[in-house]
Amino acid sequence: MNVARVASACVLALSTCLLVFPGCSDKTTDTPNGGGPQSYTLVVDKCGGLWGYPESQETEYTWVDTIDYQYTLKEGYSDLVVTLDGETVPDSGSFIMDTEDHTLLALCRRRVLWTVEVEKEVYYCCPAVGDDGTIYISTGAYSLTDFGTVYAVNPIGIIEWSYDLEHNAYSPAIGPDGTIYVQDYRSNVYALYPAGGLKWKFDDFENPDHPGYPVGQRTVAIGADGTVYVAADGLYAVDPDTGGRLWWFNPTPWRTCRQSPVIGADGTIYLTIHQDDFYAVNPDSTEKWHVKFAYDYEMTFTSPAIDDDGTIYLGTEAQGESWVWAFNPDGSMRWKYFVDGSYCYVRGSPTIGSDGTIYVSTKACPEKHGSVIALNPWGTEKWVYVIEEDSSAAPLDDVYSTPTVGADGLIYFGAETAYFYALNPDGTLNWKTLLGGINWSSPAIVSDGTLYIGTHKNNPGPHGFLWALETTSMGYATSPWPCFRHDNKNTGRFGGP
Repeated sequence: MNVARVASACVLALSTCLLVFPGCSDKTTDTPNGGGPQSYTLVVDKCGGLWGYPESQETEYTWVDTIDYQYTLKEGYSDLVVTLDGETVPDSGSFIMDTEDHTLLALCRRRVLWTVEVEKEVYYCCPAVGDDGTIYISTGAYSLTDFGTVYAVNPIGIIEWSYDLEHNAYSPAIGPDGTIYVQDYRSNVYALYPAGGLKWKFDDFENPDHPGYPVGQRTVAIGADGTVYVAADGLYAVDPDTGGRLWWFNPTPWRTCRQSPVIGADGTIYLTIHQDDFYAVNPDSTEKWHVKFAYDYEMTFTSPAIDDDGTIYLGTEAQGESWVWAFNPDGSMRWKYFVDGSYCYVRGSPTIGSDGTIYVSTKACPEKHGSVIALNPWGTEKWVYVIEEDSSAAPLDDVYSTPTVGADGLIYFGAETAYFYALNPDGTLNWKTLLGGINWSSPAIVSDGTLYIGTHKNNPGPHGFLWALETTSMGYATSPWPCFRHDNKNTGRFGGP
């Protein structure tokens, strides 16, 4: 019979023998049948993606030897499972070599396909993916005017070209003709050719000195006809061919935008101007409707999501409290969900699962670490997954990463813990992998199951990474809004790209 005893109990038993019956110490290496010293074989097979001991080996031990073991995942690996003689055991512990041979297996799975390191931090950027599989990312610290760069990376992880911007940049978006658009901290929009190089730059603002914000997302939205919609000191419509201004909308010109516009099925553009006014704007620049949030100081850093029936979801925050709003297409409130916990601000934009579940992510707060919240379509809480504190990871644990819903039903997101997470539809952890850097980026998934995500490190010196991870999700869930900015081109348009 296989008996893998808990080490502490065994050691206690042997110690008692030595203390109470001194003569029995002469028999500690005898077999249980008293036939003299007996040895047994321990076979260890350790996955190469693990730190820990013992290493892969085949070793002879006497039947009373205590074997200690401990395993942890290296960067880019997941699914750590330790078994002793075919039975799952904790990731660390000990056992006695008693009466028979033993086999210790430490298994894991390599998640990282490749990694690209870039000069500056990949902060808020969600990668955009072109029709040919090229991945576009942008970089730059969120610390105001630090310069940024746009990179084009091919599907095997080689940088094809890069283009420097005047200021740090947000997520790229891709137009119908393959043009890459990226907005920087000062709201300037750069149109880049698919082969690299500047096509045009838009900086024709009514108020050139309007303030920029070091946090939040400002990514252009791409209309079905290619029109580029820019949130800056109001909403601009820009000609995709020339970069010329088509129109400007802002009923209160002294106010500016902190987040990105999105486009509904009928072409309506939705955005928040300044902090407490949420607008629906017709494609001809006229106001369709606007609503005020509950408080004058209530603001949003999230990008709205749009459901099949036209419902618009948006996260807001105000002086320690946070909410998720659901607006009907006419601007009336459908429901409003209060996030439990002071300063647990919603910073990850809403996304929608194939069953209508709405997902958002939050900052850490005094009551709990950062989290992902799942809401029913009628606005009640379904579950909350709170990320765990990990002493080996980064000291912060906010979740700025927008949850992405895969075709496999898993919910994918990153966090400041330096881990990347995949949750089951019921809110339990499916797997996680250490990426070794703070993650504010949101995931993009392509049809072969490859997931792209950005991270950044500040030691030694600021720099960033683009990771390609293996998943079981062959693209996104069949839903109206499964990821940040709706699709892999980051168009921000319902029904896009």
